[in-house]
Parts: sequence; C-alpha cells; structure tokens
Amino acid sequence: MSARTDIASESALLSGAASLSGVKKQQERCESALLDITRIEILSDDAAEKVGKPKGRYLTLRSLDGGFDSEPGCFNERARLLAREIRALLPEDLGAGVLFAGLGNRLITPDCIGPLAADRILATRHIESRALERLGELARVSVISPGVTAQTGLESAEVISLISGRIRPSAVIVCDAFACAELDNLAATVQLSDTGISPGSGVNNSRAEISQRTLGLPCIAVGIPTVADIAAVTDDPAVPKGMIMTPGRIDTVVSRGAALIALSVNLALHRSLTVDEINSLVG
Repeated sequence: MSARTDIASESALLSGAASLSGVKKQQERCESALLDITRIEILSDDAAEKVGKPKGRYLTLRSLDGGFDSEPGCFNERARLLAREIRALLPEDLGAGVLFAGLGNRLITPDCIGPLAADRILATRHIESRALERLGELARVSVISPGVTAQTGLESAEVISLISGRIRPSAVIVCDAFACAELDNLAATVQLSDTGISPGSGVNNSRAEISQRTLGLPCIAVGIPTVADIAAVTDDPAVPKGMIMTPGRIDTVVSRGAALIALSVNLALHRSLTVDEINSLVG
C-alpha cells in the first residue's frame, strides 16, 4: 500500500482483505442521513497483521452530499445515527463516567478538529451526583484537550493515562483528525472504532498508543480525515514523496465536523437531552 491512511475500510480494500478470513465487512446506506455506512470487524491476529489495523470494530460513515463543509437538513439525523453507533461501542454501565480527549494542535487548521469538538462537549463531572440524577440520564463527563508534544513536552497518551488513572472512568473517547488514501473520504467521512488510536500515524508522525491495551479501559476513537497522502492522487515521480494535501475549505470542514462529532457524543452520553437542549447548553 503506497498511500498512508487511518481509515480501516481503505486498509481492508487496499490490502485485499475484504474477503480475508478473519475480517467481516458489511455495507448499508441511510438515505435519511445521506450516509453510506461500512462496518468492518477484524477478528484474528493474522487478519490484523495483513490489514495493518488492530483487532476490533471499525465503522465509517461517508457523506453522500459531498462532505462536511455544508450544513445539510439531515445534520441532526446524522448526529443521532452517529450517537447510536458511539453508544453501541461503549460499555453498558457508564456509572464511573467518561473522559473525552480532543487531540491535536488548535493552531493548525487540519489538526484542530479534536480541540474544537472538546469545546462543545458538555462536561458534568463537577456536578453533584444527586443533582445529575434529578436532571435525568446524564453521564459523568470530563473533557480535556492535551495539546501536542511540541507544545507541552508531554505525549497525549501520558496525559490521558495519568488523568484516567486518577479518576478511573468507565471509558475514554478520543477525537482526532485522520489521514485518508481515497479522495472520496477526504473531509467526507467519520470513522469510529473501539481500538483506540496512535495519534499522527497516518502522516508518519506516530505518537504513543492510546487504547484499552495501554489504559486498561475501553477506548473509543472518532475522527474525520482532513488530510490525504499525495500518493493517493498521483504517482508522478516529479511530486516529492511524503507530501500531504488538505481541502481549501478545511476551516469550514473542521468547524462543522467538530460540531457533528460533539453533538453525537453529547447525545450518546446524555440520553435525556434533546438536540436543542444540548445546543443551548454548549453554545
């Protein structure tokens, strides 16, 4: 595989693993949300090695209307669908709460989707438990944006491990910008997985892994591909190797993509709240 990617459906396709023993793949379409949905489950170590992704469940939802730089009438329906899928990957019992980590560099537009999403997550851990009970089905949620190593001198994995080790949530959700190898996925796909993440792996800047294996807690990863390897669109030897590309509309993509992810996470965690109520609380 010449082009780098964080997207499991691309890895499965490019490695010929769609029919590989140990890989399950299902596809469907949701017309009301204008999304194509691909589900991949990697079941064996052998399949994981060939696909280049850890064992686990992966879900990609690709927009049928061109990408996340627009605000379609089905925005709320997309958020509800994504919320159901997030909830399906989380433990049934979230009594100990959830830690949401928005990964990435807020100062670099293609890399800021995690911090922007974190800005819109409804944090509730500071609210007294009895008050949460009176408010309905609200989860205990903590939110952090750990920055990047070049800014802090710390790995995001270190920060998340230290905090989760102290507060011991039921699960961790990490949100980050991804890289893709197919232009149809660029700025137009949300990927969910229960395998965690190695930040920067799609652009050859892999940092420490954040996963259930390293944290000892269920770890859900969610993100949108905001960059693509130049090898995805050309094999011209005159083009320098290792370059990546991003859409000209990337500022709108990350803003609206982060809003979609945040609303989905809020709906998944705070099940008694409506879309309007969430929007009024997070601004």
